Amino acid sequence: MLFSKNVINLMFTDNSIKFALINERNLNVKKFGEVKLKSGIIISGKIMDENLLIKILGTIFRKYRLNCSFVKIMVPDQNLVIKKMRVPKYLEGEDLRKYLRLELEESMQSLPYKDPIIDVCDYGFESSDDDDKDVIIFTTSKEIMEAYLRVIQRHRKNVIDSYISPLLTRRLYLFSKKLVNNDQRFTMFTQIRENTHILTVFDNEIPILSLRDTFEIENYDEEFYIEQILDVLERICHFFQYQFSKNTEKVQKIVIYTDILFTKNLQELINEKMDIEVEIIKDIPLKVSIKTDLTKYYLPIAMSL
Repeated sequence: MLFSKNVINLMFTDNSIKFALINERNLNVKKFGEVKLKSGIIISGKIMDENLLIKILGTIFRKYRLNCSFVKIMVPDQNLVIKKMRVPKYLEGEDLRKYLRLELEESMQSLPYKDPIIDVCDYGFESSDDDDKDVIIFTTSKEIMEAYLRVIQRHRKNVIDSYISPLLTRRLYLFSKKLVNNDQRFTMFTQIRENTHILTVFDNEIPILSLRDTFEIENYDEEFYIEQILDVLERICHFFQYQFSKNTEKVQKIVIYTDILFTKNLQELINEKMDIEVEIIKDIPLKVSIKTDLTKYYLPIAMSL
């Protein structure tokens, strides 16, 4: 990867595959696109027809001449769990992961899959006489991720990294503002895309609470849809303040990424409803050979920012 210029960033959803070919030396977006998927190929982030997906991906690579060997992928949101847990302070490394795996297996809130991939980071500061500490865990399904790796590797591509969409949303915001870190704690980064809302509260660089709201839209009505957005934002802010942080903290800012074109001013409507600072990620300065709106490809592009 040290001498490579180009990388293919892939984002799989139940409905489509989005891709962006990026020259990472100069952050030039060389190619991008989206291919819609028939219903049933991927369901809730799980590949149901692996052979057909292999053929579709091969067609994408050939049609768009995506010849480079290196690929980055986004972890399916449906299988991602971000959770705060209290653990004994002395646990570290693999001992901590084994403890967390056992706790998750025995918990009433067990994971929706077996054999999870677990990553973890410390959160907060405990006094020297406190025997426990808070950690934030990130889990996804090993079985599901291995299926995506097989699909990609069948085309002699190497997956060099994987990302979760909440971190990509935050990365987009920081890049758009030319910032290294947030200017406020407890910022809610919100994705409004397709039939899914993903709302993640960050404490600086650490996502500490993430919730996904999925729904079906039969007859799209913008006014009703915006009411749904306002309702879910209000509910999650209330949950964070009064249940998650026990009324010690509250969401300071809401940052939104969406590729949906609203005729009404979503930012103003949220401000009026919630009296909270709101920003919408848009008009990110990117090098691109074709002058077009790249908003719908921001998440795959963000893997290279």
